[in-house]
Amino acid sequence: MKKIAFIAIMILMQYFVLGQSIQRSQSNLPILSDDKAQIDKPMGWVLQDNGLWRSALGKILLFDSESNRRPDQIQKLGRTNINKAVLKEVLVGDDQYAILIVFSSGGYYEFPDMRQGFHKTKIVDYYVFNSRKLDEILPLDIKYNEAYAVNLEVFAYDHLVDIDKKDIDTKISYNILRTLRQQIKSQFTSILNVMPVITNGKKFFRFRLVKILNKKSLYQKYLLDENKDKLFTRSYFEVPYKDFVDFFSSINIIKPDFNVENPVNFADFYKRGVMRYDRGHYERALSDFNAAIQLEPENRFMMLYAYLGSTQHELENYPAAIRAFDKAILFEPSDPSQKPAWVRVYYNRGVSKYKMEDKMNACKDMNRAKMLGLKDEEALKNIKKSCKGKYKDVIAK
Repeated sequence: MKKIAFIAIMILMQYFVLGQSIQRSQSNLPILSDDKAQIDKPMGWVLQDNGLWRSALGKILLFDSESNRRPDQIQKLGRTNINKAVLKEVLVGDDQYAILIVFSSGGYYEFPDMRQGFHKTKIVDYYVFNSRKLDEILPLDIKYNEAYAVNLEVFAYDHLVDIDKKDIDTKISYNILRTLRQQIKSQFTSILNVMPVITNGKKFFRFRLVKILNKKSLYQKYLLDENKDKLFTRSYFEVPYKDFVDFFSSINIIKPDFNVENPVNFADFYKRGVMRYDRGHYERALSDFNAAIQLEPENRFMMLYAYLGSTQHELENYPAAIRAFDKAILFEPSDPSQKPAWVRVYYNRGVSKYKMEDKMNACKDMNRAKMLGLKDEEALKNIKKSCKGKYKDVIAK
């Protein structure tokens, strides 16, 4: 059976956090989301010595005076290049961070003096920064043809060479954990210089990403008003306006309406538990849900017990998950908007029973959810696959 999922229809006090597609944590490593957005090979532009602009897909070319008539392999890579950029998110403690991952190409000569024996390398640079910076990257009052700069105030950074793609997330997680535990200040920060423009009736975002030592005396000059547009006078990357907006708005920024560090009542603990659950921090989510119940043991809020059951399931505490789902089903909501979430609880309870190898009662619950109008296509496929033969039509009362 696939990993249990829970669809929230309405969260207490109108609080809603979008669920993430995440993997289980290992060794207490922070859990990275799947890719939220991706930009492939942005167009690079450079003003050549003859006064003409030249463009190339995915790279900013060298000035004519910097390259040979027949550019070698290093020169062909350009002044800088971007094969793709990816945006992810991660919860560090209870703070939400974004991760900008830039994939590029590099290389070196085995015999540099003779420019022979070229070896191409795959480069990965990543920048972990607080998600609040996304509001600065996409301010509400965007003005065309006016450059602005955002110091990402990078929390963690690394430059990786020829790393296996499947190991990138783990490498980032270890670096975040090390930075958090040792309270290390990142050696580098990054300044994102941005200029929205309209060219020939079309909207674009021009940008430059500058990695620089994390010293105010060095990066401050990039933030001065008189310098913000200077990075765009001779070269820049450019992407369609919508692509840039979609990329940096792909993360739903958490803006809690309560003190995350110091919850004080049932609603606060419940909402923080949901936030932690959605990002895979199941042990901490469990603690919050239990704290909410201790504060108001008579509260019959169905969603709390639904999330509690899902949390116990993710921790592989299947009997405890079933008990929580039992209560969620008992506390059937009167609000029609919450009924689909309540129906989903039957399916989730069935999954927990299936994990305990109680296939008959598992299929009874899952078929019950189907009969009540379960809409999730993946869940319906699981039911069809798992409940065949004598289990096909059994239904829980």
